[in-house]
Amino acid sequence: MRKFLLLAVSILFLQIIHAQHSILLKNVNIVDVEKGKLIKNANVLIRDSVIAAISTKPSNLKADTVIEGKNRYLIPGLWDMHVHIWTDAFFPLLLANGVTGVRDMLNYIQLIQSWRKKIASNEIAGPQIIASGPILDGPKPMWPGSVAVKDAADGKRAVDSLKNSLHTDFIKVYSLLPRDAYFAIAEEAKTQHIPFAGHVPAQITVVEAARAGQKSQEHLYGFLEAASDSADYYMQVVQDKIPDTNLKNQVNAKQFLQRTFNAEKLKSVLQEIKKFDTYVCPTLVVLHSMAHVHDTTRWRDPRIQFLPKGVSNYWDPAKDPRSKTRTRESAPVYEREFVMNLQIVKSIFDAGIPILAGTDFPNPYCFPGFGLHDELKWLVKAGLTPAQALQTATINPARYLDLQNQYGTVSAGKIADLILLDENPLSDISNTQKIQSVFVHGKILNRSVLNNMLETAKKKAGHEVHRH
Repeated sequence: MRKFLLLAVSILFLQIIHAQHSILLKNVNIVDVEKGKLIKNANVLIRDSVIAAISTKPSNLKADTVIEGKNRYLIPGLWDMHVHIWTDAFFPLLLANGVTGVRDMLNYIQLIQSWRKKIASNEIAGPQIIASGPILDGPKPMWPGSVAVKDAADGKRAVDSLKNSLHTDFIKVYSLLPRDAYFAIAEEAKTQHIPFAGHVPAQITVVEAARAGQKSQEHLYGFLEAASDSADYYMQVVQDKIPDTNLKNQVNAKQFLQRTFNAEKLKSVLQEIKKFDTYVCPTLVVLHSMAHVHDTTRWRDPRIQFLPKGVSNYWDPAKDPRSKTRTRESAPVYEREFVMNLQIVKSIFDAGIPILAGTDFPNPYCFPGFGLHDELKWLVKAGLTPAQALQTATINPARYLDLQNQYGTVSAGKIADLILLDENPLSDISNTQKIQSVFVHGKILNRSVLNNMLETAKKKAGHEVHRH
């Protein structure tokens, strides 16, 4: 049944793209994500998979297919820069939401490589995928499939293996890495010319991570700690240099960091980080979800019907090792931390540190595809403008991946991964959800096709249909 449904989606995809070699998209308003402005009444010529030309004047551009844009809004395809693709059943959900590129942060790299081949050959429809393969964690890793690293020698061997045997795109580091192992990984990654990114380990400060060359820092881990008036004391407790049983309790530690938060201290930390080529991927969607694990209203989210049951069953907080011991009494502490994280995001942006949009799906209530639009809304709530939020899912990922000559803007010569919107996203970021068509490497998925993709995903998931 699974293969049949995937084949049905692929056939539908191929039917709509036909054998077209060129498409002229007329009378659209191009959203210039770099300048936050509109290029009105533009004509965009797509030849094969590339934007061949853009003209704002009446021209003699010719194409096999002409599409009247009717003054809709054209933006680059969106990137979700922190995902975990458990299954290719997520692909239709991503494309239907205009997510044409992802950075996978933990998966079997052989599976990713297999999917990439099938996507490239049009056997299946899916996004561009950049992947880390297994993560590097401490001697007792948190998640199955991780590489256990106990010391510097282990760290160097792991980097060499991931780069030269598994051929991963980058190295992902995780929370439990010892200090000597972490810095050895950083050194070897530099020697091997492969980026490393991920969690800032508990025993490392955000400044140390930036200085070591960590390309991106995920989930805002370490920023609240760095902004504390007692940051040095707290880190010595974490590193077991000072005994403090009170701060070994997670709730107590969070309350301590909230009490000692200093906005000016945060600014000085960010100015130091700004000296290095470091990006921050806040993943506000997952931070909000984990701060509200007891919110039962989320069970009625209609988007659940698109997910495989194995995913939604995993969202039970009683089954999640990170939340099953959480009490309702501690909820205000976690909720307060999320509000402070919104403030931290704005400070990071104001400091000139580039931000990447990421969701961390399929963590609880982080929806593949849909969640990227949730993330953009949270970034606006944190204080970014719609234009600035759009940059975090378009030009910033392209620059981060050093693919700015191929992706990130609607420009001649770039890959035609595009979204045609009914309304202007610069006036309201929620308009990124009003999708008329998605172009994947120049291939058209119109609204009818996108609806069919979602319907197929829903049937495959097997949930009861919610009527609202």
